[in-house]
Amino acid sequence: MSDAGGQMSGTARKPGVARSASAAYIGSMRQTPSTDQRALRTRQSLLDAFVGLILGRRYETIRVTHLVAAAGVGRATFYEHFRSKDDILLSAMEPVLLALATAASGRAARSYVRSTISHLWERRSLGRTILNSATGPIVQRRLAAMILTHIARAAPADIAPSIRATGIAAAQLSMLRSWLIGEASCTAEEMTDRMIDCAKLIA
Repeated sequence: MSDAGGQMSGTARKPGVARSASAAYIGSMRQTPSTDQRALRTRQSLLDAFVGLILGRRYETIRVTHLVAAAGVGRATFYEHFRSKDDILLSAMEPVLLALATAASGRAARSYVRSTISHLWERRSLGRTILNSATGPIVQRRLAAMILTHIARAAPADIAPSIRATGIAAAQLSMLRSWLIGEASCTAEEMTDRMIDCAKLIA
C-alpha cells in the first residue's frame, strides 16, 4: 500500500507524516477487541462454569472435562488459564482470601473487609459449599500462605510465622464456616470485626 507521498512515487515520506500515520494505526488497533479481552472472557467463562458445577455436585467428582464442556472451550484452552482444578478453585476464592489476609495483617480498611464479608453472605450458598467440603483444607493452605507474606516480619520470635499464619487462617475460616452454615449467628458488621480482630494473634 502507498499514498501520494509514499516510497512507490519516489518521494521520501516526512518524519512527521510517518509518526502521524503510526499513531493513527496504533489508535485503530486499540479500538478493536484485544487478545487480552478475549482471554479475560474465556477465563471468566471457566470460572462461571466452575461455580455452576460446584453448586450442583461434590468437588471431588468434578473433572476438567466437565469444566471445559460447561464453559464451551477446549481442554488446551483450560490449561492456558489454569494449572488444575485446585487452581481454578483458588482463583474463584482469591478476592475473599485477599481481604482476609489483609485483615489479618492489621492494615486493611474496614470498609474493604466489610464489603467482602457482605458479598460472601449474599453468596452464602457458594461459601457454604466451598468451606464445608473437601475444598476447605485447600483454601486454608492458600490463605495461610497469603497471610504469611503479610506477617512474616511482625510475628513474635517465639512462634514460627508459618505456624501463626496457619492458626489465623484456621480461625478466620472456621468462624466464616460456622456463620455461613448457620451454627453461629451474627451480623456482617460483627463478622467483619472478628476477621480484623485476628490481627491481634500476631501481636
